[in-house]
Amino acid sequence: MKTLYETTQATFLGEKTLEQKYLELINEEYSFSKEINILDKIDWDFKDFTTQYLTHKFHSYPARFIPQIPLTFIKIFTKERDTVLDPMCGCGTTLVEAFLNNRNSVGNDFNPLAALISKVKTTLIDENEFRYFNKKLAVMKRYLDLDYRRVDERINNLPNRKISKIFNRVVISKLEAIRETLLEVKEEEHNELFDFGRVALSSTIWSLVENGNGVNVDDLFLKKVKFMQNKLNKTTKIIKIIPKVKVICGDARKLKVKTNTIDLIVTSPPYVNALDYYRAHMYNMLWLGMDFDLFRKHEIGGHSHFITNRFRLLSEYLGDMLRSIIEMNRVLKKGKLCVIVVGNSSLEYELIESHKFFATMSENIGFKPVKTIFRNIDKTKKYTSADIGKIDDEYILVMQKTNDTEVVANDDNFIEGVVKEQMIGFREQIKIVQGTSIRGRKPTKERLLKNINKISEAIETIPQDIKVKG
Repeated sequence: MKTLYETTQATFLGEKTLEQKYLELINEEYSFSKEINILDKIDWDFKDFTTQYLTHKFHSYPARFIPQIPLTFIKIFTKERDTVLDPMCGCGTTLVEAFLNNRNSVGNDFNPLAALISKVKTTLIDENEFRYFNKKLAVMKRYLDLDYRRVDERINNLPNRKISKIFNRVVISKLEAIRETLLEVKEEEHNELFDFGRVALSSTIWSLVENGNGVNVDDLFLKKVKFMQNKLNKTTKIIKIIPKVKVICGDARKLKVKTNTIDLIVTSPPYVNALDYYRAHMYNMLWLGMDFDLFRKHEIGGHSHFITNRFRLLSEYLGDMLRSIIEMNRVLKKGKLCVIVVGNSSLEYELIESHKFFATMSENIGFKPVKTIFRNIDKTKKYTSADIGKIDDEYILVMQKTNDTEVVANDDNFIEGVVKEQMIGFREQIKIVQGTSIRGRKPTKERLLKNINKISEAIETIPQDIKVKG
């Protein structure tokens, strides 16, 4: 990366940085055929680019994609006031980029914390409101004399994990003081500030869990609030006309979005077997009064599902993603693009190339795969989990809607048939070559051959595994 002096000199001498060249490229207007070809001119690694700025920096979030990915497609394939959808929006990266570039947006996520973060990142707040909020926080310490019976009750209800030990009585009393102050803000009908404060509290708890030191948790919270206010005020100065933003806490397999209303979809779904988002967020959700057990039950690709036979998890994942892609087709306008960013995963030493499954399944439901882009991941910028950090590349699957799908997302028979076809094809691959994703200690040949039987068992249980959990 160039030093500040080198960058200044380059600008003075008329030399453009890679980031400047990239921005010029995506700000041009092209015909559709040229738009597709322009994608080949972009260095998708975005090495040394600034990938966190403005409200993107509100809250850490595992496995989020960098903003340049949705930004590229938003700038090239939509115009101002078009509507962009992210049906699995996570912490709202796509929505923020749409917001900053005067596009309307719709975000959906089953995780209530993700929906809250996305909403707050795209909601401007008046300076007078912040003045009121800061006055409330200035007298927050009056709540520190809480009834310790309530604090002890909170301790007894913490998850049974080692990390829970950092939540001692002092830390909990301070977190409860923050929570009580925010509830008072809500009672006084400052709902946007209430949500803003909840995201700051959630981010504070995330830092507490990550760093394991919470003695000064109240000061950490106040610093977080000040930081977020600063970023939101800078965002306010950029936004001239406020686009429409709708954030839904809902199921991507049955989107609450009208048919044929979306101009572009950009999303990054969970990777199968990679991460339990509910575990990453359980303490945040606990203090915000959110049901992480319900989220765990419906989480797509969750690591905790089907422990005894991981290939049943693959069947479930493919079924869930097929339903989601059917819904993406339903809401997307004909001729428009659906962009899915996903990395490879591993199940029982076997490589799971999700983008290939998605491309094949999508051809059954009115999509035409246009391009698949490979990119290397700068793990220090994408992931906060050491386990997920093992994934160091990903694929951007670009598909065009050619027709309205003739099936609906709740057609279990259709879902079962497509998933069965995919799983049988996968089993045939494994019969030919085993151990396609081995890291570290190498398993025996006998161990790898057992996967063929496990996949066969998973094929038998597809009818029950692909059903949406009630």
